[in-house]
Amino acid sequence: MKSKMYPFKPEKIQLKLNLLLCFLLFLGAKTFAQSPELTVKGEEAQKVRMSQLIVNVKVVGNIAYTTAEMHFFNSGNRQMEAELIFPLPENVSVSRYAIDINGKMREAVPVNKNKGKQVFEAIEHRRVDPGLLEKVDGNNFRTRIYPLMPNGERIVIIGYEEELAAFDKNNLAYQLVSRYPVKLDKFELNVSVLGAAASPTIAENSGEEIAFSKWNQSFQTSLKKENYQPSEKLLFKIPIQQNIPSVVMQTVQDQHYFYGSTFIEGNKIAKKMPASIGLVWDNSLSCQNRDLKKELDLLDAYFQKIKNTTVSLYFLNYTFEKDKDYVIVDGNWSALKNVLQNTKYDGGTRFSKINFPNHDEFLFFSDGLSSLSENVLPKTNKPIYTITSSVSADFTFLNYASMKTGGNFINLNQLNPINALDKLTNNTLKFLGIKENLTVTDLYPMKGASVSGNFSFAGISLNPKNEITLLFGYSGETMIERKITLDAAVQNTTDVSIEKLWAQKKIANLDLQYDKNAEEIEILGKKYGIITKNTSLIVLEELRDYMAYDIVPPAELRAEFDRIKKQEQDTNLAKQKNNWENIDDYFTELDSWWKQNIKYTRTKPLPKPKNKPGGRSNTVSQTTFRRNSSITNGYVSGIVLDEQNQPLPGASVRSDMESVAADFDGKFRVKASENSTIVVSYVGLDTDSFNMGRNNEVTVRLQESSRALNEVVVTSALSMRSEGGSVSYAREPVSEAAYSKGEANDVPPPPAPQVDQVKFVSPVVARANEITEEANANKEKREQAETISDTLNFRAGDINFDKSQKESKTWNPDRLYLKALAAAPKEKQYELYFELRKVQERNPSFYFDVAHFFYNQGDVKKALQVISNIADLGLENHQLYKTLTYTLRQWKSYDDALFTAKQIAKWRAHEPQSLRDYALALEDAGKYQEAFDQLIKALEVNYYGEMSGQYEGVEDIILMDINRLMLEHKGLNSDKLDKKYLKKMPIDIRVVMNWNLMDVDLDLHIIEPTGEECYYGHTVTEAGAKFSKDFTQGYGPEQYLIRNAVKGKYQIKTNYFGERELTESGPATVMIEIYTTKEGKTTRVLKTIQLGKVKENELLAEIVW
Repeated sequence: MKSKMYPFKPEKIQLKLNLLLCFLLFLGAKTFAQSPELTVKGEEAQKVRMSQLIVNVKVVGNIAYTTAEMHFFNSGNRQMEAELIFPLPENVSVSRYAIDINGKMREAVPVNKNKGKQVFEAIEHRRVDPGLLEKVDGNNFRTRIYPLMPNGERIVIIGYEEELAAFDKNNLAYQLVSRYPVKLDKFELNVSVLGAAASPTIAENSGEEIAFSKWNQSFQTSLKKENYQPSEKLLFKIPIQQNIPSVVMQTVQDQHYFYGSTFIEGNKIAKKMPASIGLVWDNSLSCQNRDLKKELDLLDAYFQKIKNTTVSLYFLNYTFEKDKDYVIVDGNWSALKNVLQNTKYDGGTRFSKINFPNHDEFLFFSDGLSSLSENVLPKTNKPIYTITSSVSADFTFLNYASMKTGGNFINLNQLNPINALDKLTNNTLKFLGIKENLTVTDLYPMKGASVSGNFSFAGISLNPKNEITLLFGYSGETMIERKITLDAAVQNTTDVSIEKLWAQKKIANLDLQYDKNAEEIEILGKKYGIITKNTSLIVLEELRDYMAYDIVPPAELRAEFDRIKKQEQDTNLAKQKNNWENIDDYFTELDSWWKQNIKYTRTKPLPKPKNKPGGRSNTVSQTTFRRNSSITNGYVSGIVLDEQNQPLPGASVRSDMESVAADFDGKFRVKASENSTIVVSYVGLDTDSFNMGRNNEVTVRLQESSRALNEVVVTSALSMRSEGGSVSYAREPVSEAAYSKGEANDVPPPPAPQVDQVKFVSPVVARANEITEEANANKEKREQAETISDTLNFRAGDINFDKSQKESKTWNPDRLYLKALAAAPKEKQYELYFELRKVQERNPSFYFDVAHFFYNQGDVKKALQVISNIADLGLENHQLYKTLTYTLRQWKSYDDALFTAKQIAKWRAHEPQSLRDYALALEDAGKYQEAFDQLIKALEVNYYGEMSGQYEGVEDIILMDINRLMLEHKGLNSDKLDKKYLKKMPIDIRVVMNWNLMDVDLDLHIIEPTGEECYYGHTVTEAGAKFSKDFTQGYGPEQYLIRNAVKGKYQIKTNYFGERELTESGPATVMIEIYTTKEGKTTRVLKTIQLGKVKENELLAEIVW
């Protein structure tokens, strides 16, 4: 076993602490159904808590600026890491992030999102503590806190702005939701309201004595507590004057930025009531935390208003299926309501499956997150009303989808019931722009925005004094005009950044069509320090890091940064690499190996001597010695075989320093000095002793003893090895080999033998005294619920699946849920799955196991439905998406696999392995040219030198992919690749092992029919095999190649040095790719397997050639 080297944080033990982090819930007039989630990594996760919370709120007009200072304390004895994901409502933008560095707070600076990930991970591998805050799907934000030192604290500050919603016609509202499950050492709240017409009033509070007092031009209040547990909410109202617009301005480089708000209420014009409604109800897993009561209350009010209509109900998750038509008479919709109340939520979401039949309008209840397809709805000429009560939602998509069809977006987290119903029953008042004024530019929102109550706007005036006229109306006809006076001298403010508020308005409008405006959004985000879909905020510890990664630092370091930058120019930049640099070396090595054309042949085994009873054989043991530089000094490794080259588990191996027993594969590792004598013995066979000299690797073949044995007792060999696999024996005797080397143009070898069988095995922990084939057969019969064995027979080019109904080995060794499913009647299994899910909801392995359970029963539709839940378990979690991609490819769900692989490639655009995964998914989908181009991109993509251990070495595998692709799909444009790298290199067997987790170490091992093992420490075999680079930090892949396969059984094994406990991404998921070529035709077999705890020699599959 090799020494495992972890670059950082070997422990991956996680505990999810769902904390109601009150600072995140301090959001005006907006309520939450879902709390932020703090994931702490480490054995003592429960010892990490928030100890202090200090919140400062400043309200200017209808803008509230909130900063929350959080102190996280680690009372444990271990260094910890935490990740915080929190959802924010519509129109809330994070624009400040700071963490403590060496006892001082350091402000974050904006950076390209993908670059931010690369820099963060590169620095983290040096055990330095950067900080990164990024926006993930929907309006969700994620930050990582590392390190949390023993008995130490870290401080994080997050700041964000929001536009306050109306409480009623006369007041804005600001709501402080301050519930927290445990006491805080210190809690402090400070609120300042500037420019209010009168003192704010408390509408709801927790019983604390809170009152506003006037101070200069503001109203202020504060609350300070120690050893305090916030448990209630505070809601205060801010008076507004309806007919007097509120405007503030700032001048920046002769441009006069303005921001204003005014209350607009038009005459309500009732729309024509629909006779037919299409109700689309998103029942994917991500929607189960919806505020069902709010949504049903809205429907009830709507049906009471329209009285009579017909509603067609459609369910949307992994599929899009019509339930039935419901006739609503006199507002009675009880049958439909009952169905919605009892809806089951399951599966990921595919908007691509939606089709809109002919209805007068559509009510689309969803969080707007399409986890398995693009966020695009089909075209329709009917209005779509998008409605959500989910906290974690893609508000931008829902808003745009409704706007372009003439419907409305109804956010039930913001709108009270009256305003929500108004958006459903009345024509929508629209903003129609301003009267022509050439001295005003970049005014937002854009034309066509819906208006309801308080309306805010921002723009740039070229003159310090100006006047604009806002236009509002219906169907393009102006009904309301509102004049706004601009005067920079009078309306100037320094309390908030008006320029940044304007930028946020512009980004929000550009984000409606993100793909079209991505570049401009990134420019704005980086200029104004606003987190967007493609910009993040990053904090680095040292100035040299800002220099190395070419990131402009915060103000405190800017002067020194500029001085050094001017003197040294780019000499300090971190070195970026790509796999193109090494392509020539890898190709030369690969080509040289292939040209050797090694053909392994067997000599006939020596005949056994016929001994008389009681006599002795005069044959000697066949022992061979080698020197292997990869074996640790002071040790001897080897394998003990019998005359038929079968392993001898439990064989005794004794050196001058210790005695050990061979493992189940006959292998051993024993401490020994140079020139030591090794003694090997096995019951029933002659003992062999030999001097190792300076060698450190040996193959021992013991001869049958001449003594008659009345009884042979084998002790528990299985207990002497790590958790292992099923036992199987080769049928072909193997003797010493003779091989020849010839050039590629030599006489071709005879046709390759038929590939008899590829057998996938997910092993279980073997029990003592079950080492014979018969015992293992009996064991399988007894424990069918603990083993899966999928056999793929290759006959005359065909693949026949012989699937035994057994359960797959996954993370939970007991998997009682699978036993329960197997015991239930088939018609009740899906319902039972929902019951079992209640305690497994966040466990990726549960969905993996259950999906395979249904798949093995032949219910592919249900299997895909269940496995698709994995996409909804994490936001932009590429490790979960890799698990999903592997499974979807294996099950030939190529369109879905293409989407998930594309998402990973977008999130991890710097990873050659992720681009290779995407290329193979493109090939599966028949997009061969795009697949070729992606493989080239995988060689070209840049990454920082610190990450070489993760990404360098995949060239070997990609070269084989490219040449196989060119061979199988004629006519591809290969101009992007030098022709010298394109060469036909057919091989008999190719095995590639990929995995989904970054910082785990898995090793591919191939046991050839000769008994020789090919792996990272023994990369070339006598049979002519070649092994790729060992990956100890990244995703692999690792590859085994043999040009001329030897007849017999090839065992595919892995050594897994991974997690000790379940992580949010589940245990490591492995994909095995097996390519076999005979008579010029290549066949590919894929298999996805989830591994469990740390294992050695775990059998994954077998190939019989």
